[in-house]
Amino acid sequence: MKLLLISQYFPPETGAGATRAEALVKYLSRQDWNIEVISELPNYPTGKVHSDYKKKFQQAEEMYDSKVNRVWVWANPRKSLIQQLGIFGSFLLTSLLYVVMNPKKYDVVFATSPPIFAGIAGAVISKLLNTKFVLDVRDIWPDAAVDAGKIEKQSFFFKFGRTLENWIYRQADLIIPVTSRSEDIIKKRCKETPTKVISNGVDLDSFYKHKHPEQIIDEEYDPEKFRVGYVGSLGVIHDLQTLVKAAKICEKDEDIEFIIVGDGGSRDKLEKEIEKFQPNNLHWIGLKEHYKVPAYISSFDLAINPVYNAKIFESIVTVKFYEYLACETPVISLAKGLMKKEGDKSGAVITIEPEQPMKLAETIINLKNNPSKLKELSANSRDYILDNYSREQLTQKLSKHLKSVIQ
Repeated sequence: MKLLLISQYFPPETGAGATRAEALVKYLSRQDWNIEVISELPNYPTGKVHSDYKKKFQQAEEMYDSKVNRVWVWANPRKSLIQQLGIFGSFLLTSLLYVVMNPKKYDVVFATSPPIFAGIAGAVISKLLNTKFVLDVRDIWPDAAVDAGKIEKQSFFFKFGRTLENWIYRQADLIIPVTSRSEDIIKKRCKETPTKVISNGVDLDSFYKHKHPEQIIDEEYDPEKFRVGYVGSLGVIHDLQTLVKAAKICEKDEDIEFIIVGDGGSRDKLEKEIEKFQPNNLHWIGLKEHYKVPAYISSFDLAINPVYNAKIFESIVTVKFYEYLACETPVISLAKGLMKKEGDKSGAVITIEPEQPMKLAETIINLKNNPSKLKELSANSRDYILDNYSREQLTQKLSKHLKSVIQ
C-alpha cells in the first residue's frame, strides 16, 4: 500500500507538526505502508533554511525506509500575515509542482493541517492523481488564528479561510481530528465526511527520563537549584508572557530558576516581555536539537504548559503535555477544557486558570516546598502515557482506518 504524506513541517524541523509527521512515517512504515513525504526545505521555526539545504529548490532523501521530498518555500520568520501567507502559499505551489513533474500512483494522499494550505495541496493532489484523500486536523483553522489575535473574525481572511476549511472537509474521504472536541466542531460544519479521532501522543522510544541530563544538554546547571522549565515552539497558543511574569514574582526565592527552550514566530513578543520585566532568574536558551529535548525536560524539577485563555484552545492538548509526562516530570498546566480534563485524569498534573501569573508563582513555590507532592505527580505520569498516548499504538489504529478507506 502506497501513501503520500503532505506535511509542510518535517524533521530536522521541530514543533508539533514535524513531530507528528515523523511518527506517522516511522510507525506506518512498520504497518506495511510504502510512504513518500512532501515537506518544505527545513526552516521552521527560525525562518532560516538549514545550512545543508541552502540554495536548493528540491532535495530527496531517505528516512525510516521512506522517501522524503523537500521542496522550496519562501522562508521567512512568519511575523506578519503576508509572510505567513507567503510561506504557506509557496509550499502549496511547489508541492503541486512536484507532483505534476513526478506523477505516481498512490492508494492514499494524507495531508496534515495546519497550515490549511497543506490540506488544500492534499485535496488538489488527490484529484489530480484520482486517489483517496485523508485529512489530519491538528488545530481548527481559521478559528485558532482569530483567538490568537492574528486575524479579525469580520475580516476577509477569516471568511475566506472558513470557506476553504469547509471545502477541504467536503473533499476528504476521511477526517482525522486529534481530539473529540475538534471532532464535534468538524461534524457541525461538515456532516457528510466520516471522522475518526486519533489523538496526539509521544514517541516513547525517544521521550523518557534521563538520569544524567547534564551529559546531553549544552548548558551547565546547578542541581541544587529548583528548575522550572518550558520546552517548545514560541507560537500563537503558548502563553510565555504569564511565565515571564511568574518568574519575576518568584525572584524572592533565590533557589528557583526558570528555563525557556525554543524559538518561533512569537519570539518578538517574548523578547519584549523579558525586557519589560527583566526577571533575573530566567534564562531563554533558544532552540535546541530535537534529540536533546528529552534531556532538557528531564533536567526540570517542574515543567510548565501555558496556554492562552481562548475558547478554541479548550479543544486541544499540546504535544509537550504528553512529552513532559513521558519524561516523568511534574507539570503545571495553565489551561481549560480538554487539557484540564486530561491533566486531572492523569493524576500527574496540577491545572490552574490560564493567564494567572500570581497563581502560577504561588503554585510553583508551594510545589517546590512539597517534595512528596512532586514525587506523587512524577509517579503517575509515564504509566498514563503508556496506557493512552503511545505514538506506536495510536499509529496502529490510524493504519486500520486508512486501510478501511481504500478497501
